[in-house]
Amino acid sequence: MRSLASAAALALLLSTASHAVFDQASAATQQNNEKEEKRRQNQTLQAKTGEDLNEALNFANEDPPQLAQALEILNRLVQRDLPPYDRSTVLEIRAGVRYGLDQQDGAIQDYAEILRIDTLPFERLNQIRRNVAQLYFQDEQYDQAIRYMQEFIAANPAEAAANDYFIIAAAYATQDQFRQALDPARSALERDQKREKRYYDMLNLIYSELNMAEERGELLETMVEYFPQEVGYWAQLSGSYSTAGRERDAFATLEAAYRAGLIRDEPKIIALAQFYYQLDNPYRGAEMLEDEMDAGTVKRNLNNLKLLSQLWAAAREQDKAIEILTEAAPQSDKGDLYYQLGQSYVADEQFEKGIEALRAALRAGGLSDRDEGNIHLLIGSSYFSLDSDTAQGRQNAREAYSRALRYSSAAPAARQYIDYIDAIIDTERRQDEVERIQAVERQQRQIDRCETILDIVDLGGSSGASDGDVATCRELMTQVEAGATAESLVQAERNGTSPTPGGDQQEAPDAG
Repeated sequence: MRSLASAAALALLLSTASHAVFDQASAATQQNNEKEEKRRQNQTLQAKTGEDLNEALNFANEDPPQLAQALEILNRLVQRDLPPYDRSTVLEIRAGVRYGLDQQDGAIQDYAEILRIDTLPFERLNQIRRNVAQLYFQDEQYDQAIRYMQEFIAANPAEAAANDYFIIAAAYATQDQFRQALDPARSALERDQKREKRYYDMLNLIYSELNMAEERGELLETMVEYFPQEVGYWAQLSGSYSTAGRERDAFATLEAAYRAGLIRDEPKIIALAQFYYQLDNPYRGAEMLEDEMDAGTVKRNLNNLKLLSQLWAAAREQDKAIEILTEAAPQSDKGDLYYQLGQSYVADEQFEKGIEALRAALRAGGLSDRDEGNIHLLIGSSYFSLDSDTAQGRQNAREAYSRALRYSSAAPAARQYIDYIDAIIDTERRQDEVERIQAVERQQRQIDRCETILDIVDLGGSSGASDGDVATCRELMTQVEAGATAESLVQAERNGTSPTPGGDQQEAPDAG
Protein backbone atom coordinates (compact mmCIF):
# COMPACT_ATOMS: atom_id res chain seq x y z
CA MET A 1 0.00 0.00 0.00
CA ARG A 2 1.36 3.40 -0.98
CA SER A 3 2.22 5.71 1.93
CA LEU A 4 0.25 8.88 2.59
CA ALA A 5 3.44 10.90 2.03
CA SER A 6 3.90 9.34 -1.39
CA ALA A 7 0.27 9.97 -2.27
CA ALA A 8 0.55 13.60 -1.23
CA ALA A 9 3.74 14.05 -3.22
CA LEU A 10 2.13 12.51 -6.28
CA ALA A 11 -0.95 14.70 -5.95
CA LEU A 12 1.29 17.76 -5.95
CA LEU A 13 3.08 16.54 -9.07
CA LEU A 14 -0.19 15.96 -10.90
CA SER A 15 -1.40 19.43 -10.07
CA THR A 16 1.65 20.89 -11.82
CA ALA A 17 1.36 18.52 -14.78
CA SER A 18 -2.22 19.60 -15.44
CA HIS A 19 -0.90 23.03 -16.32
CA ALA A 20 1.49 21.73 -19.01
CA VAL A 21 1.45 23.54 -22.31
CA PHE A 22 -1.53 22.24 -24.28
CA ASP A 23 -0.38 22.91 -27.80
CA GLN A 24 3.41 22.42 -28.20
CA ALA A 25 5.29 23.27 -31.36
CA SER A 26 5.66 20.37 -33.77
CA ALA A 27 8.51 19.64 -36.16
CA ALA A 28 8.12 17.79 -39.45
CA THR A 29 7.84 14.01 -38.99
CA GLN A 30 9.47 11.36 -41.09
CA GLN A 31 6.92 9.05 -42.71
CA ASN A 32 7.54 5.92 -44.73
CA ASN A 33 4.94 6.75 -47.39
CA GLU A 34 6.26 10.06 -48.69
CA LYS A 35 3.84 10.08 -51.59
CA GLU A 36 0.84 9.83 -49.27
CA GLU A 37 2.21 12.53 -47.00
CA LYS A 38 2.69 14.84 -49.97
CA ARG A 39 -0.89 14.20 -51.08
CA ARG A 40 -2.20 14.99 -47.61
CA GLN A 41 -0.21 18.19 -47.38
CA ASN A 42 -1.54 19.38 -50.72
CA GLN A 43 -5.18 19.17 -49.62
CA THR A 44 -7.07 22.47 -49.47
CA LEU A 45 -10.31 23.65 -47.94
CA GLN A 46 -13.40 24.41 -49.96
CA ALA A 47 -13.89 28.15 -50.37
CA LYS A 48 -17.12 28.21 -48.35
CA THR A 49 -15.55 26.19 -45.54
CA GLY A 50 -12.61 28.57 -45.43
CA GLU A 51 -14.87 31.62 -45.25
CA ASP A 52 -16.88 30.19 -42.35
CA LEU A 53 -13.73 29.11 -40.54
CA ASN A 54 -12.30 32.60 -40.86
CA GLU A 55 -15.46 34.03 -39.33
CA ALA A 56 -15.17 31.64 -36.39
CA LEU A 57 -11.49 32.39 -35.95
CA ASN A 58 -12.16 36.12 -35.95
CA PHE A 59 -14.49 35.64 -32.98
CA ALA A 60 -11.94 33.40 -31.23
CA ASN A 61 -9.15 35.93 -31.74
CA GLU A 62 -11.04 38.93 -30.38
CA ASP A 63 -9.90 40.55 -27.14
CA PRO A 64 -11.41 39.09 -25.06
CA PRO A 65 -12.05 35.95 -27.16
CA GLN A 66 -15.67 35.38 -28.15
CA LEU A 67 -15.43 31.59 -27.95
CA ALA A 68 -19.16 30.94 -27.61
CA GLN A 69 -19.87 32.74 -30.89
CA ALA A 70 -16.99 30.90 -32.56
CA LEU A 71 -18.33 27.56 -31.31
CA GLU A 72 -21.80 28.31 -32.67
CA ILE A 73 -20.37 28.80 -36.18
CA LEU A 74 -18.21 25.69 -35.90
CA ASN A 75 -21.17 23.60 -34.73
CA ARG A 76 -23.12 24.65 -37.81
CA LEU A 77 -20.16 23.76 -39.99
CA VAL A 78 -19.87 20.28 -38.50
CA GLN A 79 -23.53 19.61 -39.34
CA ARG A 80 -22.82 20.11 -43.04
CA ASP A 81 -21.80 17.37 -45.44
CA LEU A 82 -18.11 18.27 -45.67
CA PRO A 83 -15.24 16.51 -47.42
CA PRO A 84 -12.97 14.58 -44.99
CA TYR A 85 -10.21 17.20 -45.01
CA ASP A 86 -12.62 20.07 -44.39
CA ARG A 87 -14.39 18.17 -41.62
CA SER A 88 -11.11 17.28 -39.91
CA THR A 89 -9.90 20.87 -40.04
CA VAL A 90 -13.17 22.18 -38.61
CA LEU A 91 -13.06 19.57 -35.83
CA GLU A 92 -9.46 20.46 -35.07
CA ILE A 93 -10.34 24.13 -34.57
CA ARG A 94 -13.50 23.29 -32.65
CA ALA A 95 -11.52 21.09 -30.27
CA GLY A 96 -9.30 24.04 -29.42
CA VAL A 97 -12.33 26.29 -28.86
CA ARG A 98 -13.99 23.65 -26.70
CA TYR A 99 -10.85 23.35 -24.63
CA GLY A 100 -10.88 27.11 -24.14
CA LEU A 101 -14.46 26.78 -22.87
CA ASP A 102 -13.45 24.00 -20.43
CA GLN A 103 -15.35 21.43 -22.50
CA GLN A 104 -12.64 18.78 -22.31
CA ASP A 105 -14.90 15.85 -23.16
CA GLY A 106 -16.06 17.60 -26.30
CA ALA A 107 -12.48 18.43 -27.29
CA ILE A 108 -11.48 14.79 -26.83
CA GLN A 109 -14.42 13.64 -28.97
CA ASP A 110 -13.44 16.01 -31.78
CA TYR A 111 -9.83 14.87 -31.72
CA ALA A 112 -10.86 11.21 -31.63
CA GLU A 113 -13.03 11.69 -34.73
CA ILE A 114 -10.14 13.39 -36.55
CA LEU A 115 -7.95 10.37 -35.84
CA ARG A 116 -10.69 8.04 -37.14
CA ILE A 117 -11.09 10.06 -40.35
CA ASP A 118 -7.30 9.89 -40.82
CA THR A 119 -6.95 12.42 -43.63
CA LEU A 120 -4.87 15.27 -42.16
CA PRO A 121 -1.10 15.40 -42.76
CA PHE A 122 0.72 12.92 -40.55
CA GLU A 123 2.44 15.57 -38.45
CA ARG A 124 -0.88 17.21 -37.58
CA LEU A 125 -2.40 13.86 -36.68
CA ASN A 126 0.52 13.10 -34.44
CA GLN A 127 0.23 16.46 -32.68
CA ILE A 128 -3.43 15.64 -32.11
CA ARG A 129 -2.41 12.40 -30.41
CA ARG A 130 -0.26 14.48 -28.05
CA ASN A 131 -3.18 16.84 -27.40
CA VAL A 132 -5.52 13.93 -26.69
CA ALA A 133 -3.02 12.42 -24.28
CA GLN A 134 -2.73 15.71 -22.40
CA LEU A 135 -6.51 16.05 -22.22
CA TYR A 136 -6.98 12.51 -20.95
CA PHE A 137 -4.28 13.13 -18.35
CA GLN A 138 -6.01 16.27 -17.13
CA ASP A 139 -9.28 14.33 -17.05
CA GLU A 140 -7.58 11.62 -14.94
CA GLN A 141 -8.15 8.96 -17.61
CA TYR A 142 -4.63 7.71 -17.18
CA ASP A 143 -4.69 4.55 -19.30
CA GLN A 144 -5.92 6.54 -22.28
CA ALA A 145 -3.32 9.23 -21.61
CA ILE A 146 -0.59 6.57 -21.64
CA ARG A 147 -1.93 4.99 -24.83
CA TYR A 148 -2.10 8.17 -26.89
CA MET A 149 1.18 9.58 -25.62
CA GLN A 150 2.98 6.33 -26.42
CA GLU A 151 1.50 6.45 -29.92
CA PHE A 152 2.68 10.03 -30.30
CA ILE A 153 6.23 9.16 -29.20
CA ALA A 154 6.35 6.01 -31.34
CA ALA A 155 5.41 7.99 -34.44
CA ASN A 156 8.26 10.47 -33.96
CA PRO A 157 10.60 9.80 -31.01
CA ALA A 158 12.87 12.73 -31.86
CA GLU A 159 10.04 15.20 -31.28
CA ALA A 160 9.06 13.89 -27.85
CA ALA A 161 9.71 16.43 -25.09
CA ALA A 162 10.33 16.01 -21.37
CA ASN A 163 6.70 16.75 -20.52
CA ASP A 164 5.48 13.97 -22.85
CA TYR A 165 7.45 11.33 -20.96
CA PHE A 166 6.47 12.93 -17.66
CA ILE A 167 2.78 12.45 -18.47
CA ILE A 168 3.35 8.73 -19.06
CA ALA A 169 5.38 8.39 -15.86
CA ALA A 170 2.85 10.31 -13.78
CA ALA A 171 -0.06 8.32 -15.23
CA TYR A 172 1.62 5.05 -14.24
CA ALA A 173 2.68 6.34 -10.83
CA THR A 174 -0.85 7.48 -10.03
CA GLN A 175 -1.92 3.86 -10.46
CA ASP A 176 0.96 2.62 -8.26
CA GLN A 177 2.69 1.12 -11.30
CA PHE A 178 6.09 2.47 -10.32
CA ARG A 179 8.16 -0.07 -12.24
CA GLN A 180 6.40 0.93 -15.48
CA ALA A 181 6.84 4.60 -14.56
CA LEU A 182 10.62 4.31 -14.14
CA ASP A 183 11.84 4.47 -17.75
CA PRO A 184 9.56 7.34 -18.87
CA ALA A 185 10.49 9.29 -15.73
CA ARG A 186 14.17 8.88 -16.57
CA SER A 187 13.50 9.89 -20.17
CA ALA A 188 11.71 13.02 -18.98
CA LEU A 189 14.69 14.03 -16.86
CA GLU A 190 17.13 13.34 -19.71
CA ARG A 191 15.21 15.71 -21.96
CA ASP A 192 14.73 18.42 -19.34
CA GLN A 193 16.56 21.58 -20.39
CA LYS A 194 15.06 23.98 -17.84
CA ARG A 195 15.70 22.09 -14.60
CA GLU A 196 12.01 21.75 -13.84
CA LYS A 197 11.63 20.51 -10.30
CA ARG A 198 8.66 18.24 -11.02
CA TYR A 199 10.76 15.92 -13.19
CA TYR A 200 13.22 15.44 -10.34
CA ASP A 201 10.42 15.00 -7.82
CA MET A 202 8.77 12.32 -9.93
CA LEU A 203 11.93 10.25 -10.35
CA ASN A 204 12.77 10.74 -6.66
CA LEU A 205 9.32 9.38 -5.72
CA ILE A 206 9.71 6.37 -8.02
CA TYR A 207 13.19 5.54 -6.71
CA SER A 208 11.82 5.74 -3.18
CA GLU A 209 8.88 3.43 -3.94
CA LEU A 210 11.17 0.92 -5.68
CA ASN A 211 13.76 1.05 -2.86
CA MET A 212 16.51 2.08 -5.28
CA ALA A 213 18.58 3.73 -2.56
CA GLU A 214 21.85 4.21 -4.45
CA GLU A 215 20.17 5.76 -7.50
CA ARG A 216 18.02 7.94 -5.27
CA GLY A 217 21.08 9.18 -3.38
CA GLU A 218 22.79 10.24 -6.61
CA LEU A 219 19.61 11.97 -7.78
CA LEU A 220 19.21 13.82 -4.48
CA GLU A 221 22.79 15.07 -4.74
CA THR A 222 21.85 16.69 -8.03
CA MET A 223 18.59 18.02 -6.61
CA VAL A 224 20.41 19.61 -3.70
CA GLU A 225 22.78 21.32 -6.13
CA TYR A 226 20.01 22.56 -8.43
CA PHE A 227 17.40 23.42 -5.79
CA PRO A 228 19.34 24.38 -2.65
CA GLN A 229 16.41 26.30 -1.22
CA GLU A 230 14.34 23.11 -0.80
CA VAL A 231 15.00 22.14 2.81
CA GLY A 232 13.31 18.76 2.44
CA TYR A 233 15.83 17.58 -0.14
CA TRP A 234 18.66 17.93 2.36
CA ALA A 235 16.85 15.74 4.90
CA GLN A 236 16.03 13.19 2.19
CA LEU A 237 19.65 13.12 1.07
CA SER A 238 20.81 12.45 4.60
CA GLY A 239 18.34 9.57 4.90
CA SER A 240 19.31 8.20 1.50
CA TYR A 241 23.00 8.15 2.40
CA SER A 242 22.16 6.29 5.59
CA THR A 243 19.97 3.73 3.79
CA ALA A 244 22.62 3.10 1.12
CA GLY A 245 25.37 2.76 3.72
CA ARG A 246 27.45 5.49 2.13
CA GLU A 247 29.89 7.58 4.13
CA ARG A 248 28.96 11.23 3.90
CA ASP A 249 31.58 13.77 3.00
CA ALA A 250 32.31 16.72 5.23
CA PHE A 251 29.97 19.06 3.44
CA ALA A 252 26.99 16.68 3.52
CA THR A 253 27.60 15.89 7.20
CA LEU A 254 27.79 19.53 8.18
CA GLU A 255 24.76 20.40 6.08
CA ALA A 256 22.59 17.59 7.45
CA ALA A 257 23.63 18.45 11.00
CA TYR A 258 22.96 22.14 10.46
CA ARG A 259 19.53 21.45 8.99
CA ALA A 260 18.76 19.26 11.97
CA GLY A 261 19.65 22.15 14.28
CA LEU A 262 22.67 20.35 15.72
CA ILE A 263 25.31 22.91 14.73
CA ARG A 264 25.03 26.19 16.62
CA ASP A 265 28.69 27.13 17.18
CA GLU A 266 30.35 29.82 15.08
CA PRO A 267 33.46 27.93 13.82
CA LYS A 268 31.40 25.12 12.24
CA ILE A 269 28.89 27.55 10.71
CA ILE A 270 31.80 29.49 9.20
CA ALA A 271 33.25 26.22 7.89
CA LEU A 272 29.89 25.33 6.32
CA ALA A 273 29.70 28.74 4.64
CA GLN A 274 33.19 28.17 3.23
CA PHE A 275 32.09 24.76 1.93
CA TYR A 276 29.22 26.44 0.09
CA TYR A 277 31.70 28.84 -1.48
CA GLN A 278 34.01 26.02 -2.57
CA LEU A 279 31.14 23.92 -3.94
CA ASP A 280 29.80 26.72 -6.14
CA ASN A 281 26.70 27.46 -4.12
CA PRO A 282 27.61 30.88 -2.69
CA TYR A 283 24.06 32.21 -2.57
CA ARG A 284 22.93 29.61 -0.04
CA GLY A 285 26.10 30.15 1.99
CA ALA A 286 25.54 33.90 2.08
CA GLU A 287 21.91 33.48 3.11
CA MET A 288 22.86 31.12 5.90
CA LEU A 289 25.74 33.26 7.17
CA GLU A 290 23.67 36.44 7.15
CA ASP A 291 20.82 34.70 8.98
CA GLU A 292 23.21 33.49 11.66
CA MET A 293 24.69 36.97 12.01
CA ASP A 294 21.20 38.42 12.42
CA ALA A 295 20.46 35.75 15.03
CA GLY A 296 23.65 36.63 16.91
CA THR A 297 25.16 33.16 16.48
CA VAL A 298 27.98 34.50 14.30
CA LYS A 299 29.82 37.71 15.20
CA ARG A 300 29.60 40.60 12.77
CA ASN A 301 33.35 41.18 12.84
CA LEU A 302 35.71 42.11 10.03
CA ASN A 303 36.69 38.57 8.99
CA ASN A 304 33.11 37.31 8.93
CA LEU A 305 31.88 40.36 7.01
CA LYS A 306 34.67 39.81 4.51
CA LEU A 307 33.55 36.20 3.96
CA LEU A 308 29.93 37.31 3.64
CA SER A 309 30.83 39.91 1.01
CA GLN A 310 32.77 37.29 -0.96
CA LEU A 311 29.78 34.95 -0.92
CA TRP A 312 27.35 37.63 -2.14
CA ALA A 313 29.79 38.74 -4.84
CA ALA A 314 30.31 35.16 -6.03
CA ALA A 315 26.52 34.75 -6.16
CA ARG A 316 26.40 37.90 -8.34
CA GLU A 317 24.26 39.67 -5.78
CA GLN A 318 26.21 42.91 -6.14
CA ASP A 319 23.79 45.10 -4.18
CA LYS A 320 24.15 42.87 -1.14
CA ALA A 321 27.92 42.61 -1.53
CA ILE A 322 28.15 46.40 -1.74
CA GLU A 323 26.08 46.81 1.42
CA ILE A 324 28.36 44.49 3.40
CA LEU A 325 31.60 45.92 1.99
CA THR A 326 30.47 49.47 2.73
CA GLU A 327 30.14 48.39 6.35
CA ALA A 328 33.38 46.40 6.47
CA ALA A 329 35.88 48.45 4.44
CA PRO A 330 36.31 51.31 6.96
CA GLN A 331 37.10 48.74 9.67
CA SER A 332 40.17 47.48 7.82
CA ASP A 333 43.59 49.12 7.94
CA LYS A 334 44.29 47.88 4.40
CA GLY A 335 42.76 48.62 1.04
CA ASP A 336 41.66 45.10 0.11
CA LEU A 337 38.02 45.58 1.10
CA TYR A 338 37.79 48.92 -0.69
CA TYR A 339 39.22 47.07 -3.69
CA GLN A 340 36.42 44.47 -3.44
CA LEU A 341 33.89 47.26 -2.98
CA GLY A 342 35.14 48.97 -6.11
CA GLN A 343 34.92 45.71 -8.06
CA SER A 344 31.32 45.21 -6.92
CA TYR A 345 30.38 48.76 -7.90
CA VAL A 346 31.95 48.29 -11.33
CA ALA A 347 30.22 44.92 -11.80
CA ASP A 348 26.95 46.68 -10.93
CA GLU A 349 27.79 49.46 -13.45
CA GLN A 350 27.96 52.10 -10.72
CA PHE A 351 31.18 53.43 -12.22
CA GLU A 352 31.53 56.73 -10.36
CA LYS A 353 31.19 55.02 -6.98
CA GLY A 354 33.52 52.30 -8.22
CA ILE A 355 36.22 54.85 -9.07
CA GLU A 356 35.82 56.45 -5.64
CA ALA A 357 36.16 53.10 -3.83
CA LEU A 358 39.14 52.04 -5.94
CA ARG A 359 40.95 55.30 -5.20
CA ALA A 360 40.21 54.73 -1.50
CA ALA A 361 41.85 51.30 -1.81
CA LEU A 362 45.01 52.88 -3.22
CA ARG A 363 45.07 55.45 -0.42
CA ALA A 364 44.64 52.78 2.27
CA GLY A 365 47.53 50.75 0.85
CA GLY A 366 48.64 47.28 1.87
CA LEU A 367 47.97 45.93 -1.61
CA SER A 368 50.14 43.79 -3.83
CA ASP A 369 51.59 45.21 -7.04
CA ARG A 370 49.23 43.00 -9.00
CA ASP A 371 46.20 44.40 -7.17
CA GLU A 372 47.38 47.99 -7.61
CA GLY A 373 47.87 47.43 -11.34
CA ASN A 374 44.42 45.89 -11.65
CA ILE A 375 42.91 48.82 -9.76
CA HIS A 376 44.33 51.29 -12.28
CA LEU A 377 42.96 49.13 -15.10
CA LEU A 378 39.53 49.11 -13.45
CA ILE A 379 39.61 52.87 -12.98
CA GLY A 380 40.48 53.32 -16.64
CA SER A 381 37.71 50.98 -17.76
CA SER A 382 35.23 52.78 -15.49
CA TYR A 383 36.11 56.17 -16.96
CA PHE A 384 35.81 54.74 -20.45
CA SER A 385 32.42 53.17 -19.67
CA LEU A 386 31.21 56.44 -18.16
CA ASP A 387 32.09 58.74 -21.04
CA SER A 388 33.88 57.21 -23.99
CA ASP A 389 32.17 59.57 -26.42
CA THR A 390 33.98 62.72 -25.27
CA ALA A 391 37.63 63.69 -25.47
CA GLN A 392 37.73 64.32 -21.71
CA GLY A 393 36.27 60.91 -20.90
CA ARG A 394 38.82 59.18 -23.11
CA GLN A 395 41.63 61.27 -21.63
CA ASN A 396 40.64 60.29 -18.07
CA ALA A 397 40.66 56.63 -19.07
CA ARG A 398 43.98 56.98 -20.89
CA GLU A 399 45.64 58.57 -17.85
CA ALA A 400 44.50 55.69 -15.63
CA TYR A 401 45.76 53.13 -18.14
CA SER A 402 49.06 55.01 -18.34
CA ARG A 403 49.48 54.61 -14.58
CA ALA A 404 48.82 50.88 -14.97
CA LEU A 405 51.83 50.67 -17.31
CA ARG A 406 54.06 50.89 -14.24
CA TYR A 407 52.98 47.40 -13.15
CA SER A 408 54.28 44.40 -15.08
CA SER A 409 51.13 42.34 -14.55
CA ALA A 410 48.85 45.09 -15.86
CA ALA A 411 51.09 46.63 -18.53
CA PRO A 412 50.11 44.39 -21.50
CA ALA A 413 46.40 45.03 -21.02
CA ALA A 414 47.01 48.73 -20.34
CA ARG A 415 48.98 49.09 -23.57
CA GLN A 416 46.15 47.48 -25.54
CA TYR A 417 43.59 49.85 -24.02
CA ILE A 418 45.79 52.88 -24.70
CA ASP A 419 46.33 51.81 -28.30
CA TYR A 420 42.59 51.37 -28.68
CA ILE A 421 41.85 54.86 -27.34
CA ASP A 422 44.55 56.37 -29.54
CA ALA A 423 43.06 54.61 -32.53
CA ILE A 424 39.65 56.11 -31.73
CA ILE A 425 41.17 59.59 -31.44
CA ASP A 426 43.05 59.19 -34.73
CA THR A 427 39.99 57.83 -36.50
CA GLU A 428 37.85 60.73 -35.31
CA ARG A 429 40.52 63.23 -36.35
CA ARG A 430 40.75 61.75 -39.84
CA GLN A 431 36.99 61.52 -40.12
CA ASP A 432 36.67 65.13 -39.04
CA GLU A 433 39.16 66.19 -41.72
CA VAL A 434 37.28 64.24 -44.40
CA GLU A 435 34.02 65.86 -43.34
CA ARG A 436 35.66 69.31 -43.36
CA ILE A 437 37.01 68.84 -46.89
CA GLN A 438 33.64 67.60 -48.10
CA ALA A 439 31.92 70.60 -46.52
CA VAL A 440 34.36 73.01 -48.20
CA GLU A 441 33.75 71.35 -51.56
CA ARG A 442 29.99 71.62 -51.07
CA GLN A 443 30.33 75.29 -50.09
CA GLN A 444 32.48 76.04 -53.15
CA ARG A 445 29.91 74.41 -55.41
CA GLN A 446 27.25 76.58 -53.80
CA ILE A 447 29.33 79.71 -54.41
CA ASP A 448 29.82 78.76 -58.06
CA ARG A 449 26.13 78.03 -58.45
CA CYS A 450 25.11 81.32 -56.86
CA GLU A 451 27.53 83.25 -59.04
CA THR A 452 25.97 81.71 -62.14
CA ILE A 453 22.43 82.39 -60.95
CA LEU A 454 23.16 86.03 -60.17
CA ASP A 455 24.92 86.56 -63.51
CA ILE A 456 21.81 85.33 -65.31
CA VAL A 457 19.44 87.37 -63.14
CA ASP A 458 21.51 90.54 -63.51
CA LEU A 459 21.43 90.12 -67.29
CA GLY A 460 17.64 89.96 -67.14
CA GLY A 461 17.43 86.26 -67.90
CA SER A 462 15.59 83.49 -66.07
CA SER A 463 17.76 81.26 -63.91
CA GLY A 464 14.93 79.02 -62.75
CA ALA A 465 15.78 79.82 -59.12
CA SER A 466 13.13 81.01 -56.68
CA ASP A 467 13.18 84.51 -55.22
CA GLY A 468 14.25 82.98 -51.93
CA ASP A 469 17.19 81.19 -53.56
CA VAL A 470 18.21 84.41 -55.32
CA ALA A 471 18.11 86.32 -52.03
CA THR A 472 20.18 83.62 -50.34
CA CYS A 473 22.70 83.74 -53.16
CA ARG A 474 23.03 87.53 -52.94
CA GLU A 475 23.72 87.21 -49.21
CA LEU A 476 26.34 84.55 -49.84
CA MET A 477 28.06 86.48 -52.64
CA THR A 478 28.12 89.59 -50.46
CA GLN A 479 30.21 87.59 -47.98
CA VAL A 480 32.44 86.32 -50.77
CA GLU A 481 32.93 89.82 -52.14
CA ALA A 482 33.90 90.86 -48.61
CA GLY A 483 36.70 88.33 -48.73
CA ALA A 484 35.10 85.15 -47.40
CA THR A 485 36.16 81.85 -48.95
CA ALA A 486 34.48 78.45 -48.99
CA GLU A 487 36.89 77.31 -46.28
CA SER A 488 36.33 80.33 -44.03
CA LEU A 489 32.57 79.97 -44.40
CA VAL A 490 32.71 76.29 -43.37
CA GLN A 491 35.00 77.08 -40.45
CA ALA A 492 32.69 79.84 -39.27
CA GLU A 493 29.70 77.52 -39.43
CA ARG A 494 31.56 74.92 -37.37
CA ASN A 495 32.68 77.50 -34.81
CA GLY A 496 29.36 79.32 -34.73
CA THR A 497 31.05 82.63 -35.65
CA SER A 498 31.04 85.09 -38.54
CA PRO A 499 33.20 84.16 -41.53
CA THR A 500 36.72 85.55 -41.61
CA PRO A 501 38.00 86.90 -44.93
CA GLY A 502 40.26 84.36 -46.55
CA GLY A 503 43.27 86.67 -46.92
CA ASP A 504 44.12 89.72 -49.00
CA GLN A 505 41.56 90.18 -51.75
CA GLN A 506 42.20 92.13 -54.94
CA GLU A 507 39.38 94.13 -56.48
CA ALA A 508 38.14 92.89 -59.83
CA PRO A 509 39.20 95.26 -62.62
CA ASP A 510 36.64 97.78 -63.75
CA ALA A 511 34.73 96.35 -66.68
CA GLY A 512 34.80 99.77 -68.30
